[in-house]
Amino acid sequence: MAMKILDVPISSISEVKRSPMEIFKKADKEAAGVYVFNREKVAGVMLTQKQYETLNEEVDSLYDKIADLIAENRLQHEKVTTFSDSEVRGSIANEVPTIDEEDGWE
Repeated sequence: MAMKILDVPISSISEVKRSPMEIFKKADKEAAGVYVFNREKVAGVMLTQKQYETLNEEVDSLYDKIADLIAENRLQHEKVTTFSDSEVRGSIANEVPTIDEEDGWE
């Protein structure tokens, strides 16, 4: 059985040394990471900053979804005691929050 060659952009360490910006342009043009080979083995993958940040945002979003699903599963399948906001925070839960526009969080 022949090995399947992936249809991904590739480059060599030599090309990266010659012109790293060309590799970033290739990653941007192909909308994919560029696999960098060193002596026929993958040494790494080069991404644009936007690609890297997008991947990190997707990972964070997936972790949030996993946490939500775990919590939902626990609530549906385990005997758990739940508490209302008022039971946890007391009378402050019923107060209208004040928003400080100068607190540095916005």
